[in-house]
Amino acid sequence: MLAEILLLHVPKFNNHYKPIGPFSFVNLPPMGLLGLADCLAKNGCSTRIIHLGVEREVYGTIDLEKMIADHRPSIIGLDLHWHFQSFDVIEVARKIKSSHPEIAILLGGFTASFFAKEILQSFDCIDFVIQGDAEVPLLSLVSQYRSGHAYSQVPNLVFRSENRIQVNPTSYVADLSILDKTCYTDFTLMKDYPTFISSFSKYMDVDELSQRSQKALLGWKKSYPVFLGRGCLHRCSYCGGSTNAQKLINNRAHISMRSINTVLASIKDVQRFGFDFAFLALDSLPPAKAEEFYLSLFEAIKRENIKLGFEVERYFLPTPRFVRSFRDCLGSNSFITLSPNSHSEDIRKKNGLYRYSNAELEKSLGVMDAEGVNCALFFACGLPFESEADLKDLAQYQKELKKKFKRVQCKTGIIEIEPASEMSRNPEAYGITPHRQTFMEYYRYHSQPSQNHFLEMGYDRAGYPGNEQVVQFYCNNFCSHFRTGRIPPRLCKALCSTSSAMQKLGMFKLLNSITKLRHSEVSVSSD
Repeated sequence: MLAEILLLHVPKFNNHYKPIGPFSFVNLPPMGLLGLADCLAKNGCSTRIIHLGVEREVYGTIDLEKMIADHRPSIIGLDLHWHFQSFDVIEVARKIKSSHPEIAILLGGFTASFFAKEILQSFDCIDFVIQGDAEVPLLSLVSQYRSGHAYSQVPNLVFRSENRIQVNPTSYVADLSILDKTCYTDFTLMKDYPTFISSFSKYMDVDELSQRSQKALLGWKKSYPVFLGRGCLHRCSYCGGSTNAQKLINNRAHISMRSINTVLASIKDVQRFGFDFAFLALDSLPPAKAEEFYLSLFEAIKRENIKLGFEVERYFLPTPRFVRSFRDCLGSNSFITLSPNSHSEDIRKKNGLYRYSNAELEKSLGVMDAEGVNCALFFACGLPFESEADLKDLAQYQKELKKKFKRVQCKTGIIEIEPASEMSRNPEAYGITPHRQTFMEYYRYHSQPSQNHFLEMGYDRAGYPGNEQVVQFYCNNFCSHFRTGRIPPRLCKALCSTSSAMQKLGMFKLLNSITKLRHSEVSVSSD
C-alpha cells in the first residue's frame, strides 16, 4: 500500500529491569495519532501508521528500507510525545534521513513540541516539528510540501528557513468541531493492527517472554484509552500536561470535550476491534459538568449493551449517584480510579494535588464498598517535601485502607520529572535539583539501556530521601509486579530474585513452552 504520509510509532526499546530483563515500553501510541491518520485519509491523503514494536513482533526485525520501498512516502511523521522515546525516535529519524535525504521528517507530540527549537538546532535529520494540536497544521504542511513550500503560512510549525529556525505562531487549537468529526479508533489505518490489539495494547513488553507467558504472568488485558477531549484544569507539580503546560505547549486555555455520541462511537469501535477493556481518562471538567457527562455516557453504554470492562478515572471524588450509575451500567468487571498521590494532605497541597481530604476520600470508598464498586487508588513516592517518615506513613495508610475497605486496591509508583511540568520549570519552588532539563539531557539519558526508568525520579531533594532510599523503600513496600499486590514484601523480593535468575539462565524459554502447551491442551479440549 502506497502512503504519501507514513506515521511511525517508536516505543522505547532498550530497557532493563531486574525481574524480567530487557523490555520495551511506551507501546501505546498517543491517542491523537489515529486521529491524524483519519484526518489525512478523509482529506484525500494516503497514509499508514506503522508501530515498530508490532513490526518487530510480526517480522522478527525492523526493516526501515522495506517500509520505505513498500510505501514510498514523501513525509514520515514520528510521534515524540513522551520523553522516554527521545533517543529511539531521533535514531530512527537519523537512519531514515541518512539513506533517504529526499524524505521530509516530521515530529509531533508534547516532548517534541516543548523542545521543538532545540531539536531542530541539534539534529539535521529533523525537518519539521508541529507544536501542539496538529490536525489542521498537518494538512497545511502537506499542501505546502506538495506545491508552494510557503511554510511560514503553516500554523504551529517550527522549521528551518535560510539557516535559521523559524517558529510560527501556535495559532491552531483544536475545538469541538474538529474533535467530533475525527475518528480516533479506526485501527485499520495501522499496519498489522490485529497484532497491536492482541499484544501491544499494554504499557510494556518483555522481550524474552511470549505474549501468552506475559499474559499468564502479569495478568494484562487488552485495553485501550478512549479519547474524551483535550485540556486540563489542574496544576499537579509533576505533570507535563497540566493547565500551565497545556498553555505553554498547545496554547490551550480551555477544555475541549467530545460529545457523548462520538465518545460512544469510539467505545463501540473498541469493542468491535476485540479489546477487553476501555479506559476513560481525562476527568477535566468541573465536578457538576463531569457528573452530567459521565452519567449520560453510562446510560448510553447500557442502552447499547456494550460488554467491555471499564476503567474510569476521576480527579474529584465520585458522588453516590455517580457510583450507583457506574454499578448499574458498566458491570462488575469495571472499576473507578482515584489518585490521592499521598497520604499527607499537606504534601498534596504543596504539590497542587489537593482536591479532597482523607476523611472525604474514605467516606467515598465506603459508598463504593456498600454499592459493590471496585476502586483503584494511585499513590506516589518521591514527591517534593516528602520525608522518610512520610514514606512509612504512606505504607501504613495503605494497609489501613485495605483492611477497612474490601473493594479497594492500592497502587504506587515513583514520580519521575516530566518536561514542562511545574517541577521542571520552577524547581526552586519545590526544593529540587533536576537531573535533566534540556532535550539533549533527556536524549542522552534514554540512550542508556541499563537505566531503569521505573525507579528513577530524575531529581534530588535537599534534606529529603534520595533516589536510592526511595527505590529501596518502594521495592520493600509497594512493588506490585507479578500480581504480588497481596504478597508480603519479603516474598515479593524472593520472587523478584528468582525471576531474575530464571531470566539469566534462559528459563523464560521453558515458561514459554509450558504456556504454549497449556494453550494447545485448552484448544484441543474445547474442540
